[in-house]
Amino acid sequence: MTKPKVPNRLLRGLLAEAGWTEDFFARQVNAVAAESGVVMRLDRRSVTHWLAGRRPRPPVPELIAEAISRRLRRPVGLADLGLARPGAGSATGPGTGPSAGPSAGPSVREGWEPKARSRAAAGRAPDAGVPSRDVGSVLTGLAQSGESRRWALSTTAYRVAALEVPGWAQAVAGSSGLPPWPDPSCAQRLEPGQVATAEQMVRLFSDLDDSFGGGHARSELSCYLAFDIAPRLHAAGTPALRRRFFAAATQLTYLAAFMCFDEGCHGLGQQYYRAALRLAGENNDPASYAVTLRGLSVQAQSLGHRQQAVDLAESAAAISRAAAGPARQAFFLGQVAVAAAAAGDRRHALTAIAAAERLLDRACSRAAVDDGGATGRYHPASLANQEAAVRALLGDRTGAIAALTEAVRHRPQRERRSRALDQARLAGLHLDQGDLDRAVTVWHAFLDDSAFLTCGRATAAMNALRSRLRPQRTHRAVRQLLVRTATAWTPETVAS
Repeated sequence: MTKPKVPNRLLRGLLAEAGWTEDFFARQVNAVAAESGVVMRLDRRSVTHWLAGRRPRPPVPELIAEAISRRLRRPVGLADLGLARPGAGSATGPGTGPSAGPSAGPSVREGWEPKARSRAAAGRAPDAGVPSRDVGSVLTGLAQSGESRRWALSTTAYRVAALEVPGWAQAVAGSSGLPPWPDPSCAQRLEPGQVATAEQMVRLFSDLDDSFGGGHARSELSCYLAFDIAPRLHAAGTPALRRRFFAAATQLTYLAAFMCFDEGCHGLGQQYYRAALRLAGENNDPASYAVTLRGLSVQAQSLGHRQQAVDLAESAAAISRAAAGPARQAFFLGQVAVAAAAAGDRRHALTAIAAAERLLDRACSRAAVDDGGATGRYHPASLANQEAAVRALLGDRTGAIAALTEAVRHRPQRERRSRALDQARLAGLHLDQGDLDRAVTVWHAFLDDSAFLTCGRATAAMNALRSRLRPQRTHRAVRQLLVRTATAWTPETVAS
């Protein structure tokens, strides 16, 4: 005999506290899912089933927890929602579940790990949603081996609360001080060849990402971090060797985060960004810490979390101000400008982009301009891209077209993915201006590059292209362009 379902009064109470209708609630969960690259078609009927006692399939429970947590501005876990699995115990934090990871984490005030009293107040198990002290175990846990594991990780919820990260002084104070002191219990010894290999792998994965997109070797990089980098983080070695190794590990982790961002796996990318912050703090490396904060800002801004994006960009720029050269300072100020423009702060955006332009002009040579290495390259095309974003966000479409045209013209040949995305945006702006012929020409150039890419952002641009041009499909040139996109990938729909 089938056991009757028990109505979920906990979820109904939280829904009432949020002041949401069932239909609006479903749309909010769909929106959180979209941030992780998952397309859902949840509606009022789905919510009715949950309220009646049906537990939705993963990753929906974790996405529900994140949506409610954002609305109520406090951690809401699966047990709080009445959606914990039987036998799950008292773990109720938002990070509980198959896609849980070490992302939901500390606030600026509490350092790397929230105090036990704060955890208890949130109803969490001791380690639920809190970063492990050992960042190596974090990297191991994020390895994408096995189909079910890959699915669980790729659908990890992006957590707004995890954007509250420690300032630089707190990051250093909260680190365990690994370099230059290894773990005495670790039997491994760090050799110069291993460090040189890790540094070469930074260049390799960076070049692959630039040329072929974040989806091309993302799984391979996650496994390299888990099985080659993580076990050596505690290995004995000279202080200089260990600092070089940690610097390479930080850059590789940042690249993994950016690849996830590029693929639309934002929750997983956020976890890698936070791991990169941990590594930079352990290595007393403010430059890498600032670059990672900037990456978090770019991600937050792309997902519509505007004030958080501004705060993160400003923090990154402040950290870099003391020691960075003019090109690197421009790298950070350009993101401040874009984030400020997205937040509607016109004056701040224009001031920041003008300052970035002046700083880049001060860079006396090409080597000085492109001094950011694998995780911080900045050059005239980068600045033009950011200027175009600022102008477009502030309503200056003509200025945005001029800037993006310059970005495409000056983009280094190796940066195929960035060039393709510039072209897609430029074509869209031409279409906004009513110039269909130019839009079609630029979109063909986009398709020439995107044919080499495994990249969620390029796929999104392809889908936008098809959607925008479909009403013009009787036009001969448009029809030919649409034929080229006929086999493009479309996202899978997940239902509950």
